[in-house]
Amino acid sequence: MRRFGNRVRRRSQSGCDVIIERCHRCAGDPTCERQVDNACLPVPFFGDISNVHLKVVTIGLNPALNEYREKGLPKNHSQRLAMLSDYACDDRERLADADIEDARFRRENYFRNENRDWHQYFEKMEFVINRANPAWTYLTGSAAHLDIVACATNSRWSDLTTQCQNRLIHNCRDYFSQAINSLPGETVLLCDGARVIQEIKNLGLQLELHPNQAISFHERTGCHYGVVGRLLIDGKILQIRGWSSYVSRLSAYWRIDLARWLGGTII
Repeated sequence: MRRFGNRVRRRSQSGCDVIIERCHRCAGDPTCERQVDNACLPVPFFGDISNVHLKVVTIGLNPALNEYREKGLPKNHSQRLAMLSDYACDDRERLADADIEDARFRRENYFRNENRDWHQYFEKMEFVINRANPAWTYLTGSAAHLDIVACATNSRWSDLTTQCQNRLIHNCRDYFSQAINSLPGETVLLCDGARVIQEIKNLGLQLELHPNQAISFHERTGCHYGVVGRLLIDGKILQIRGWSSYVSRLSAYWRIDLARWLGGTII
């Protein structure tokens, strides 16, 4: 078993206590400022990570722009996440406390809101986690979702330059670390893709990982591997499971394979 680091980062020197809805770190960053849609408020997580019934948290890259916009225009209010225009505001720093509370309420109730549809990413992820363990579902709050970057980008993540991706992750690392540290013990973290697994390592937390496990092999896509381990934070143990290929890119056949592997690793 490999260990990564022995530190727990409780509060960053770069301003972890800044309210994320008012964050504008990327606005003045020439590496990524043209990619971040500042009119779309940051979403560090979907669902309620303080829910007493929380058992598992999926972790992805960043919110999709089409959670807010369709063909460049804001979607119907009931079908999207919070935007500055909802609060007659043109600057994140000018958001009132009541505006922030409303934005948080909307993201925490994302999966329970009967008036909106889930993004197809969550439909696919729900397929995997619920097959792995029928008790895991976003619908009841036993599952929630974190992103390593809280802002939506104008381009797909895979189309961003490496420099832009790295800068976005750096600017958001405090918020991501804060969310991980706040999770209750025994929460299972499910890392969607190799980049997410790497960023868990980069947090500087005490991490123990077993050797990679083969999940499946295909002549065209190669070997899909899985990761099993745990994080130790202030006496808490968070189980880690991850996989090399993004769920959104897997066919239903391969998602069944992933769910079977995942269910087999959980005791």
